[in-house]
Amino acid sequence: MIRSVAHQQTGAWRRAHKARHRRAWVIMAGVIGAAIILMALGYFGTVSWTTLCNAVFHTTYRLALAYGIALILGVSIALLVGWSPFADTFFPVFDVLQNIPSFALIPFFIYFLGYTDQMIIFFAVSSIIWPILFAILAAIKNAHKDLGDAATIFGARGLRRIPFYLAPLSLPAILTGSIVGIAIGWESVIGAEIIANISGFGAFIKTASASGINQAAIAGMFVILIIVFVINRMIWTPLLAESSKRYAE
Repeated sequence: MIRSVAHQQTGAWRRAHKARHRRAWVIMAGVIGAAIILMALGYFGTVSWTTLCNAVFHTTYRLALAYGIALILGVSIALLVGWSPFADTFFPVFDVLQNIPSFALIPFFIYFLGYTDQMIIFFAVSSIIWPILFAILAAIKNAHKDLGDAATIFGARGLRRIPFYLAPLSLPAILTGSIVGIAIGWESVIGAEIIANISGFGAFIKTASASGINQAAIAGMFVILIIVFVINRMIWTPLLAESSKRYAE
């Protein structure tokens, strides 16, 4: 009876998962189809694709650097805090820091770093790091006690507990936190580019939309949507599926 219920739940989860995948592909096919139709009709004839691609490259480059720095810092801090006996003390401190509005800090970054690439990258780091940090801390805090006891029995004590127990336990959380962090990172990088008026997708959209929504702004929107979809489907989805199989509790 129990096996039958578990089998039904697994089947329901798989059907829902497939339905979500189908909806995502249908939506993206519609976006790509609309872009192709508009291109065929000459709607984007006045768009400078070289300028647009260069702007998207600069934004993606800054986002990738910011994510890499945030990932290293977020994972390192979360694993060390999760390993220490002071996790419950640090959690509310991190919660207060996370709730500071991101763009309220941008004058601070501009003051110390100026209108530079470094300012945009480190401002984005300050936004991306929190979903990664809290996802890992939550995974460690909510882990079954039996797993921790088993890790201790098999020798995962002291600092050895980090690579042999906490890191594998946290991998699905690192991925889910990364997905949320990257989504926030796009907003942070593009917003900072608009404010700083530095070459990138934000500055491109600001210039293109100066006289209202036009072909260049719509073309930029299509390009960003396609990039985000490709990253999600080609990188995050396979990694999440693999981590769920390998590290599921």
